[in-house]
This record gives sequence, structure tokens and C-alpha cells, in this order.
Amino acid sequence: MNTVERILDFHQGRDPARLAIKYKLLGSSPSAFFRGSAHLFYEDLVDPPPAPMVWVSGDAHVENFGVYKGDNRLVYFDYNDFDESALAPATWELVRMLTGILVSGVQANPEFFLDDYAAELATGKSRWVERATSSGSVRKLVYSLKGRSRKAQLNHRTVLKKRSRSIRTDGQFALPLQEGDFEMLKSHFSRLVSAGRRIAGNGSLGVSRFILLVEDDFLLDLKEARASILARHHPQPEWPSEAHRIVEIQRRMQAISPAFLYPVQLGEKSYVLRELVPREDRIRLENVTALGPLLRTEANVMAWSQLRSGGRQGSANIDELIAFSQEHGWRKAVLELARHHADLTLAQFEEFKAAGL
Repeated sequence: MNTVERILDFHQGRDPARLAIKYKLLGSSPSAFFRGSAHLFYEDLVDPPPAPMVWVSGDAHVENFGVYKGDNRLVYFDYNDFDESALAPATWELVRMLTGILVSGVQANPEFFLDDYAAELATGKSRWVERATSSGSVRKLVYSLKGRSRKAQLNHRTVLKKRSRSIRTDGQFALPLQEGDFEMLKSHFSRLVSAGRRIAGNGSLGVSRFILLVEDDFLLDLKEARASILARHHPQPEWPSEAHRIVEIQRRMQAISPAFLYPVQLGEKSYVLRELVPREDRIRLENVTALGPLLRTEANVMAWSQLRSGGRQGSANIDELIAFSQEHGWRKAVLELARHHADLTLAQFEEFKAAGL
């Protein structure tokens, strides 16, 4: 199959309205195409350098990090997407991250990312990024969330009529529910006030996803959990559901979990529930003034997450990760493979764009 056929085949069964939005995004830039086509990346990944097994997000790229409020109500900067999270060789995550850097066209040396990652891995100690330890663009992002009021977010995402709020379904951030959706959601969330089909993300657009307004004016995100793309290419542990996989790996990799993070079963589908994280809380390259410090922070976060989750269900322990960090042969191979995938992604993007979907 060609690129377009592979993409159409992969997305069969998704919500047509939101899938149309995704296809438009895929054709908007090489970077957006890369972020939304992780399945192509792993299908084409051949002979990555061997490395210890670690827990990975599975979809590492510059804009897949952001801020959120932890269950202790403090603000943290970390990975913010675990849909594809899985057990995999550390080099898989590194090749994908570096490919994203190269595809984005930013002026940055990906070798520096590898140096920062290895240096932090060598310490054997996991840390975290919050207000006191943040800097540059990350610091601005942390403080923007800290200073944002819940009332302002409610006014942005809901409509208030006669002292009653409902989700704003204007086609920009959410679409109206379909027949039977509210009853299904209400059967599990007894305090549900209003809901809509959420429009958010890139790779996951088209999967079942809702924005929920519950009593006491809390906004929640409920997202369908599907099998990780990486599971097609590497054996994985057994999980009660895909939502359990995502939630458990996220709790292992992050220092502090987001508020309201739970697996939910609705009929035959499993979902991940968490507090709503607005788009504004993700890294956006157009808002970054100094890329070097940002990439250094993200390299650190990657190393810390692997150290923190080490020794669980087949993942390498800290001593093995320290030993890996002190080897040098894998770095050149990772960089060469990332350059190959960047060239391949650009060619696939042009092919997709020419199709005019």
C-alpha cells in the first residue's frame, strides 16, 4: 500500500467529523504529519540499535510535553500523552524524538539532546520540573497555568444560561453529543451536568472522546483507550484494559499524577479519565524563544521517567540504565536512523498532501 492507503486503512472506524479535522491537520505541515502518523513511523522502523527495555511514551516529540496540575494541586511539566505508552528499547523513543526535531525544521542540534539525555541518565537519579526548577519557555508555561482561574476556563469552554452551564459545542473545541451518548455517560458519572464530543490532539482525533462538566463546575477529559501501536512490534505485558495500561504507565513515568487520573469502562470500550488539560498548556514551537533550554529540559524528563519506572515488569533497572548511558556506539546509530526517518517522513507528507484529502 502507498502512504495514503496506509493512513486510510489505519483510521477505519473513527468518527468521520473529527477524522476530517485530523486529515486537514496532517496536510498542514511536515511536523503535524509526523505527530499524527506514529503508526507509519513504527511500521517503517528497521534495525534500531539495541538498548535496555524501558517504559516509553511511545510518541515522543517536542510538542508532546506540557504542564498540568497534579493530584496535589501543584503545577508540573512532563510528558502529557501516553496513548502509545509501552515497554520498548530506549532507542525507539530516542529515534522518534530526534526525528521530530529534524522534521520540525527548528535550528537545533539533535546530538545535544542525546548528550543531555545520557548525562542525566548517568546520574541514576530521577527528578521533576515544577515552578522552582523550571526556566525559559517551560517556566512561562508553568506560571501561565498557576495563574489561570478555573472560572476563566469554565467561561471559555461552557455557556451560561439562566444560572445553568452547558458545554460549548461550537465545532472549535467540541461537537454536540450523538444520540445515546449522554445517557451512557450519565450511567457512570452520576454528577454529570453536560458533555460534548471533544476536539483535541492530533494522533487521536477521531477516537471516542468527551469533555465532561460535572457538579461543582469541574471540567474533565474522557478519552477512549486503544491498543498501543508499539504492541504490534514488540511483546507487551498483560493489562486488564488499554485504559489500565495507559494510567499505570503514566503513574510510573511521572513524578506526580494528574488530578482525577483513572481508567473507566463504558460498555465494551475503556477510557482514560483526567482533569481537562487545555491546548494552551502544551508546548507550542511558535511560542518558544530559546529552543536549546527547552530540549535540555525534555531530555532530562525523558531520562528521569525511565529511571523512575525502571525495574518494573521487564524494564531495565537503574544500574543497567547507567551502564547504557556510558556507552557511545548507540548515539551515532540513533542519529543516523533519525535522519533517515526524517527524510522518509518528508516524502510521505508530500505524497499525502498531493492526495488532497
